Amino acid sequence: MLTEPLKSVAHRTRLRNAEVAWFDDLCGGDTQYLGVLDEKRRSNYEHCRNIMLAAERMGFSNILLPTSYLVGQEVIPFASAMGSQTESINMLTALRTGEIFPTMLARHIATLDHILKGRLTINIINSNLPGVIESPELRYKRCCETIEILKQAWTKESIDFEGEIYQVKLDTTDPVKPYQQNGGPLLYFGGISEGSILSVCQILRCVPDVARTRRKHLRNHAGHEF
Repeated sequence: MLTEPLKSVAHRTRLRNAEVAWFDDLCGGDTQYLGVLDEKRRSNYEHCRNIMLAAERMGFSNILLPTSYLVGQEVIPFASAMGSQTESINMLTALRTGEIFPTMLARHIATLDHILKGRLTINIINSNLPGVIESPELRYKRCCETIEILKQAWTKESIDFEGEIYQVKLDTTDPVKPYQQNGGPLLYFGGISEGSILSVCQILRCVPDVARTRRKHLRNHAGHEF
């Protein structure tokens, strides 16, 4: 039980701060044992709604809304429904690249960003699409291309992208302008595989060796390989 209110931490910061967020049960994971599905306790809208309202009431500033092909709530409709029922909590919305064509994904996110008035961040994930097995190389390439299109949609007046998977030319980005005018919602991207490291470095225009050094540092502190 919290004894003091949590202090708000800005998302874009140079300080070495740790963010502690809550988790909503959109995918049926809120059970007695981690990773063990309880058939008698399946995800439903009322339960997920109560979790978010309780997290906001307890002072949490961010809550993860996961996505998967399980009985439960799909993330974008649920986040939209909670927009008018919450006031301060930020929604970290998990989205799998490839499910929605990038330009329309930009529009979905922009609409949700306006509904939430900027209380939106995006967790980019790259797992297989439901019912489809794809190579990691394809999934990471699609992720990078999607993010590049999102960046153009939210920072430029037009979209001109030629990739291996997507080719997009649009004269205007007015239909996809988000509420947050500092480059759009902040994107979260996690992973320690070689593919994820190369993807992040491509997106951020950084040197892969820097990310590999950080992974080695984590391994040393964890005491085992991962």
